[in-house]
Amino acid sequence: MLDSKETMRSIDRNDMLSSLEQMPKHFSEGLRRGRMAGPSKFTPRNIFVCGVGGSAIGGDLLCEWLSTQSEIPCSVLRSYSVPPHLGKESLVIVASYSGNTEETLCMLDEVRKKRAKVVAVTSGGQLAKMSETYDLPLARLPIGMMPRASLGFMLGAMLGIVERTGAASVDKQFEEATRVIGSIVASCGPGKATAENPAKRLSHELFGYVPVVIGYGLSRPVAKRWANQINENSKSMAFSSEIPELNHNEIVGWMRDSRSKGFSSVFLDNEQGNKALSKRVDATKKMVSRVAPMHCVKSVGLSPLAQMMSLVLVGDYVSIYLGLLRKEDPSSNEPIDELKAVLSKK
Repeated sequence: MLDSKETMRSIDRNDMLSSLEQMPKHFSEGLRRGRMAGPSKFTPRNIFVCGVGGSAIGGDLLCEWLSTQSEIPCSVLRSYSVPPHLGKESLVIVASYSGNTEETLCMLDEVRKKRAKVVAVTSGGQLAKMSETYDLPLARLPIGMMPRASLGFMLGAMLGIVERTGAASVDKQFEEATRVIGSIVASCGPGKATAENPAKRLSHELFGYVPVVIGYGLSRPVAKRWANQINENSKSMAFSSEIPELNHNEIVGWMRDSRSKGFSSVFLDNEQGNKALSKRVDATKKMVSRVAPMHCVKSVGLSPLAQMMSLVLVGDYVSIYLGLLRKEDPSSNEPIDELKAVLSKK
């Protein structure tokens, strides 16, 4: 099925797969737009990304990457309010692809009152209008995409904004990450047959199971991306977890609950240079594999940014292929639309 272009096209009616093929271009263009919108050079005390859903995951990746490059703390806010320590020395990236995300707009109101340095990232909507009204810097993205498919633009813009402040330099890592993304597109894209395509093979192996995607170090936020993408693109249950936390609670459920056999673990392996953590990962794999199917996906590249993005791309492909196997259009979002309609009435 996954080797028939006609079959895949008939299910993927909005051509979600093409957004992955364009990821290298999206990433580079996002960086350019972020660099143009970012504030003048200054050293922020802290960095915050305000957003939810597909617009916020870029912030998770940004914060994990930044932790390897800078001493400036970075965190993602997914709420209606912001913490007291956000202030005028903070850099705040307000991210909403649609520009109409209720929670994000509420956070922007609070951020403005705290006189923080704000940059908006959006394709339009109320966020773009508010940016113009309040004269806030704006990295405007192209319209017409699903928010979860805009990650290249979103993360690229966030990296450009942070770089503009002088908090971190992205040039060499960005070049490698873009090359690696291109290599993943070539090896995992729809034109590559299942026998030679690791993403197609993994989607077949996960079909019928509930995936639990396990990250550690650089791959912690990527595991969340995998689970979210499987939830939305394949319309199926999936969860994320991380080591070492998993070893102090979740491992008991894996080993003692007979329902574990209905789950399938996916470990996102990356170079992290910590021997104690490596030992934990290996031991966890051996234990989990005794009770449920276990899979490993290894990162590609030398730099932290390249490794993270290689894992992101493989996961995005797996989530779409799983959706196609389930005969689900990866772009549809009916339950989310239903919830928004109910909330708008209230």
